[in-house]
Amino acid sequence: MGGKVRKPYLKLRGKPILAWTALALARVPGLEQLVVVTRPEDRRRAQSAVKLAKLPKRIEVVFADGGARRQDSVRNGLRATAQDAELVLIHDAARPFPPPEAIRQALDAAARLGAAILAMPVRDTLKKETARHSNSDAPPVSSETVPRAGLWQAQTPQIFRRALILDLAERLQKQAPNVEVTDDAAVCERFRQPIALIESSSTNLKITRPEDVAIAEAFLKLGLVR
Repeated sequence: MGGKVRKPYLKLRGKPILAWTALALARVPGLEQLVVVTRPEDRRRAQSAVKLAKLPKRIEVVFADGGARRQDSVRNGLRATAQDAELVLIHDAARPFPPPEAIRQALDAAARLGAAILAMPVRDTLKKETARHSNSDAPPVSSETVPRAGLWQAQTPQIFRRALILDLAERLQKQAPNVEVTDDAAVCERFRQPIALIESSSTNLKITRPEDVAIAEAFLKLGLVR
C-alpha cells in the first residue's frame, strides 16, 4: 500500500479491515477458535481490532507470533490451534469479505478430501513476458499467450484437516527448509495431497492497493457484502 499503516489496520467505515475479516469468519458454522498471527509489535493493534469485531463469546481468540515467511507464520498459527479441531481455515487478514456459501462448500470438500481452497477461474487472457535486461528501463515485452483453460486464481480461506496440514507443514520445514511457498495449498501439492477447488466470488478481494479500499467501501455501500 505504501503507507505507514499495515493493510489489516486500514479503516473501512471506521473499523479496521481485520475487524471486518474476524467478523466474517465468526459467521462460519461451527467455528470455535480464531488464531490471529501478527508481528509482536502489532499485537496490541490486532487485539483492539478484534475487540471491535464484537465476536460471539463462543469463539476463543488466540494470538501467535509471525515468522520470517508466510509458511513460518502459518505453522506458528497451526501450532496454536486447538488439538481437537477437525478442520482449520487459513485466511488472509486483508480479505474482509469471504463468501459464506463458498466457505460452506469448501468445508464439506475438505472434510471429505482433506483440503479445499476458494479460487476463481482465470477469465482474462494471460501473457508471458520475455526476459528483461536488468539495466533497461524499457517495459516488459510479451513473448507468448498462456492458455488459460484449467487455470485458477487462488484465494483464501484455504481449508484443511488440521492433522493433515500441520503434518505437511512440519514435513516441509524438516525436508526442505529453504523451499518457500506462496500459499498453503502449495504445501499439499508438494506432497501430492489432492485439493478441491471451490469457485469463489470477485467480492472476496484482497486489499493490496489503495484503490482496493474504495472498492471495498463500494461493496459495503451497495450491500454486496456484510
